[in-house]
Order: sequence, then C-alpha cells, then structure tokens
Amino acid sequence: MLTSARFPPLLVGLLLFALPSLAADPAPAPVLHRSSLAAVLAQRGALQLTPDQVKTLEQADTRLAREQETARAARAHPEGGPGGGQPGSQPGGPPGRKPGGPSSGGPGGGASGGKGRPTPPPSAGPSPAAQLEQELDALDTQAFLKALEGLPESQREKVTDVASRHRELIFEQREREKSR
Repeated sequence: MLTSARFPPLLVGLLLFALPSLAADPAPAPVLHRSSLAAVLAQRGALQLTPDQVKTLEQADTRLAREQETARAARAHPEGGPGGGQPGSQPGGPPGRKPGGPSSGGPGGGASGGKGRPTPPPSAGPSPAAQLEQELDALDTQAFLKALEGLPESQREKVTDVASRHRELIFEQREREKSR
C-alpha cells in the first residue's frame, strides 16, 4: 500500500528516470511558410492588415511563387529542356548516337585509343542546390521589399519583424539539415 509519505519520492524517482528521454525529444519545429510574404499573411490579424493590403500581398506572393517555380525549373533543366537537348543525343554529336559508340570518343571506341575526356575537377563554388537556395532567397527578398513599399510606415516595422523571424527560422532549419 502506498502512503502519502512515500508517494513524492516515488514520483521524483520516476521523473528522474524520464528526464533523459524528455531532454532528448526536441521541441516541435515551428511552422515554416513558403515565403516571407506568406509568413506576413499568416499574421494578418496581428499586423492589422486591411483587406486591400491582404489582397496586394497575396498577389505578390502568387507572383513570387511563379518566379520561384521558374527558377527551380531552369536549374532542373539548365540547357533549355529536359535532358538538355534532343532525346538520345550527345552534345557535339549527331542525334541518336549512343554514348560509347564506335565514333563517340568514349570508352572502347573512336580514334582516342579508348580513353574518354578527363572529368573536370569539381568547382570550388557553391553547389547547384546552394545556388538555387540563394536565388530563391533573393527572389523572396525582392518580392518582400517591393511589397513593403506599399505599406504605410506605421506597419513596416512589424511586418519586417515577422518576415525577419521567418527568415531566421529558415536559416536555422537549413543549419540543422546540414549538421545531419
């Protein structure tokens, strides 16, 4: 039978046992929005945005989404289309020629004695993913600053604070992902 005098030590013991698992559980990640403008729109009530301001910001966010999708598509297909050219074609070779064929200069064929071109060394610049991230961030910043111009001075500081916090959360999330 448990007495009230024994209950607190038992409770403390259970809590001490559970503390390591409680400490290991990270706090739930904050909700991240698609853009700084979307973060501002999510706070429309607290920011006291008028219906006209909301409509203008929504239109700006829609334009931003299109611009970002265009940037993603351009990075996914840098040479103007899926695969960078005609299906089955090699850059500098006739259409339909398969890699490694008799006159491709690839391994086992051509006048090069079976040696292909050396692979260029990796570039020292940012990775393609980092370049896309930077481009998307720049588009977000441009759209936000343009939208900010349309707001009265009295709202700009609060709106900027919301957008800045959103960008900080994005940065923190990226840092966590890099450290994995």
